[in-house]
Amino acid sequence: MRYSALSDIGLKREKNEDNWNIVLDNSGQPVGFIIADGMGGHLAGEEASRIAVEEMSSIILECVSTGATEESIQDRISEKIFAINDRIMDYSNHKLGGLKSGTTLSIGVVYQEHLHIAHIGDCRVYRIRNNTIEKLTQDHSYVAELVKGGLISSDEAHNHPDRNRITRALGFRDNFYPDFYTTPILEGDVYVFCTDGLYSEISDEEIRNEVLKEPRETVADRLVEAAKKRGGNDNITVIVAWM
Repeated sequence: MRYSALSDIGLKREKNEDNWNIVLDNSGQPVGFIIADGMGGHLAGEEASRIAVEEMSSIILECVSTGATEESIQDRISEKIFAINDRIMDYSNHKLGGLKSGTTLSIGVVYQEHLHIAHIGDCRVYRIRNNTIEKLTQDHSYVAELVKGGLISSDEAHNHPDRNRITRALGFRDNFYPDFYTTPILEGDVYVFCTDGLYSEISDEEIRNEVLKEPRETVADRLVEAAKKRGGNDNITVIVAWM
């Protein structure tokens, strides 16, 4: 497996609130991909996303090293999600004087020839197979619900004034539970994990086109630069993994 990853502050933000990690097993092989987009401004969002990535890294390694089943992977991740949510809320209450702090989170666990995904918020996981890109996760956002309900089009969602309104995230009192997805990994698959700083600036097809170019090692850099050329209005984080 090969991968390329990069996180960039973008052109408009004062601080990078994104965090990410690639979890390696004892042999140095990637077994997990994590991406988190903090919310709350300055230290609030940065710390929330750091907590989520740190805690998730340990549970992913635990799952793959102890021979977990698909069901137990979801159970362990769910338990950890509750613990992370409590930790973020405790941080907000005791370190930020009640200031809201939160983060979105998408993870992928490579285990038994499947990618096990847990997803909260509006980071995305894409799969490119047979030169076709497909979004595997559903955004937890206000505009995504409007699109799903047929109230606005995808084009209208892209410029909607509430496009940054998240409906599910860690640090929320209630709406923080993840969606789970499991997909078989086929030889030649490419998986893209990214924050909205990437896909809000460039289209899915543009992401696909960059990923399919050579050299593979610089694809994360090329994607970030493409987003910055379109405005770079948010932090930009991307992980690309070839199976």
